[in-house]
This record gives sequence, structure tokens and C-alpha cells, in this order.
Amino acid sequence: MRRITGGLVSAALMAGVLTGCASGDDKAGKTDKAEAAGKAEPSKSAAPSSAPSAESGRGSGTRVGDAGSVCDLPMSFETAEGWTAKSMSAGDAAFLGSVTEHKSLKGTCELDTKERVISRMLVWTGPATDSSPRKVLETFMAEEQYLVESAYKDIKVGGLPAVEIVYKLNSPKLREDRQQRALALTTPKGVAVIQLRGFDTAEHQSMLPVFELAKKTMSAVSGAGA
Repeated sequence: MRRITGGLVSAALMAGVLTGCASGDDKAGKTDKAEAAGKAEPSKSAAPSSAPSAESGRGSGTRVGDAGSVCDLPMSFETAEGWTAKSMSAGDAAFLGSVTEHKSLKGTCELDTKERVISRMLVWTGPATDSSPRKVLETFMAEEQYLVESAYKDIKVGGLPAVEIVYKLNSPKLREDRQQRALALTTPKGVAVIQLRGFDTAEHQSMLPVFELAKKTMSAVSGAGA
């Protein structure tokens, strides 16, 4: 078996184990894989009660996405204090795609803190396209499991047209709606979706300053994109 490393994959595998425990005699299948990706998170007692760096939204001065940075993206933005970015290998990106069933874009970069390997911000990318940011995001969201509510809004980031969505997912096993959000934009170097996850709605909202900082400091890059 291929040795799997990295916070993202470790988190996905941990969620998979928890899903298996919760399912009892259920057979492993498509539903269990989707649950492992974003629904079967660790118990709330395992999640930190607070995250000052996330709540403050202070920038670290480190940009992600520029040529030579840890993640090669079609746009760049500033990371929050206490958060680090990690580029995903081809193998880990493929694993993430199989677990989440997102096929239209590939996982490229993950941002989290040492304490938050589950509740993180992901960047998905794809080649340049004539499709609008809304179409890119609608296609991405069509792949999302257990979507129960969504609201789209046209915005601009770094002078570029973009679309943001606030949505809720419901897990049949956890029986709880969880708020999430994502942002899509297109550039001459490629398309990107920035997705802010969360253990639950409260934790998701506590991390919003990190997402807002990325939006505020975002700009297209001139180097190679996705």
C-alpha cells in the first residue's frame, strides 16, 4: 500500500475510520466515502475550543500562490497568522478526489493550523476555461454530497469577477446541518475554488477571518498557473 502522508490525507483517513465505526454493519461504499471526506469529523471534544489566529484574521505576511511559493496557483493571497500552506502531491490530490468525489477540479493546496487538520481551507484548481466563475462553482457544487441549502453572490476579488457561495451540508449519520462556503474565480492562468470547511457551523464561522483575509489580499499571478 502506498504510504500516505500530510495533514489532509491523515485527516481523511481518520474521518474514514470514524465513519466505519459509526456505520456498524453498513457496507463500505460511495456514501461512506463521502461521509469520510467532510461529514464524519472527530468528536467535538477533540476540536480546540478556540483559535485566536483564525478569529483575529491577522496576516502572516506570507503569500501563497506566487511563483516560488509552497503552492503554485493561478492567483495568490496572504495567509493568516498561525496558518500554514502545504502543496498536495499528485497522489494525495487523487486520493482527495476519490474521497470527496470532486472531479471537475483537483486539490492543489491545503491551509490549516497544527490543531486544525480537519477544519481547513482548501484550494482546488483547473486549467483556463471560457466558463464563468459561476459555472465553475455550480459544477463544483453539483459534486457535493448532501447539499441542502445554498446562496450564490457575485463579487470581485483582486479586481477579478468571482462568485461566492454559502451553503449547508447535512449528514444522514450525524444528523446536523453544517455551514460551509466557497469562492470561485477564473484567470488567464487557470480557475480556482477556495473552500472553507469546518467541524461544525460555529467553528466554520470562527475561521471566517482567514477566508476574508484571502479575499481581501487576493490577486492574479503572472507566473505559471494550474
